Amino acid sequence: MLNLIPQRAISNVPKLVLLIKKVKQIVTFFKHSITAADMLTKCQHGGCILKLKQEVPTRWNTTYYMMERFKILAPKISSVLLEIPNGPEMVSTAELNDIKDLLHLLQPFEIVTKEVSGQEYITSSKVIPLVHTLENKVGNLEATTEIDQKLQIELKKEIEKRFQKIEFIQLLSIATLIDPRFKTIHFQKLLAKSNVLQIVNKEIRQMISAENVYVSNSRLNSEENVNDNLVDNNSDIWNYHKKVKYLASSQILESSNSTMEAEFKQYLYLPLININNDVLAVWESYKTVFPHLYVVAQKYLSTVSSSVPSEQLFSKAGNLITEKRNRISESRISKLCFLQTIPAMYWDL
Repeated sequence: MLNLIPQRAISNVPKLVLLIKKVKQIVTFFKHSITAADMLTKCQHGGCILKLKQEVPTRWNTTYYMMERFKILAPKISSVLLEIPNGPEMVSTAELNDIKDLLHLLQPFEIVTKEVSGQEYITSSKVIPLVHTLENKVGNLEATTEIDQKLQIELKKEIEKRFQKIEFIQLLSIATLIDPRFKTIHFQKLLAKSNVLQIVNKEIRQMISAENVYVSNSRLNSEENVNDNLVDNNSDIWNYHKKVKYLASSQILESSNSTMEAEFKQYLYLPLININNDVLAVWESYKTVFPHLYVVAQKYLSTVSSSVPSEQLFSKAGNLITEKRNRISESRISKLCFLQTIPAMYWDL
């Protein structure tokens, strides 16, 4: 969904589409021309040699990286194209300024894309906070050119269109609520906030009820055993979050009421932890204090917020099943895919 916002916003600004197409033609020329590529390399005296990056239509951030690298190498590209008679036309100074503004507007999306695509930390609880952070960030950026002002308007429209009901997605809202870094502070819709509080409270109550039934049955069994014995003888881009956290720290939790479980209420009243804290480690320390919430946290915080891991898994499966290895059983494919996910450090090779 995040991938579609910049793509659709850019497609709604025709002049920007033409500018990106122009840059792509220049990049393609350098990719296909060995002479031009060699001249560009020679222009970069010393240090790290940079190459132009090509856009991949299915990934919006490749457009960002292509434009970013083009902006860095623009002076050298210009000097190379001046020496090549049949080369494509170089972008103008005004167009280069448009590119700079474009990168300025798209940078928050690039940061958020990286943040929600991580695999070494919890991502599902970050989605709602990052959406509101992104909305705030894009709204406060200054676009200096006409093209980029239009893009900013389109980006705002797309964010509103695609994320207006994000707080009502149960998996994401519960993950955000039980992340001690966020809890309820990023819920802007009172109905969504009320719903998620009720859902989590209901889950806790059901666990407590099940335990009470178990305890009651145990007591009955114990009494029966006693009677028998008598007879017989037994969680940069987070600035917006910090502001919201500061404002929320002085407010009393409005949603708490007499029907809320004591364990849940106690958790909600605790101060928010630092944004850089390890959420899983924090929940391990909460385990004995909030035993039922700990179970809820284990259930919902494990959800991933992007399709990257599943895409990687399918890619690995595709590499395993080839024309020469087309008779591998399903169970063995599953095992091989699992083995490929284990980091090399654990193989002790």
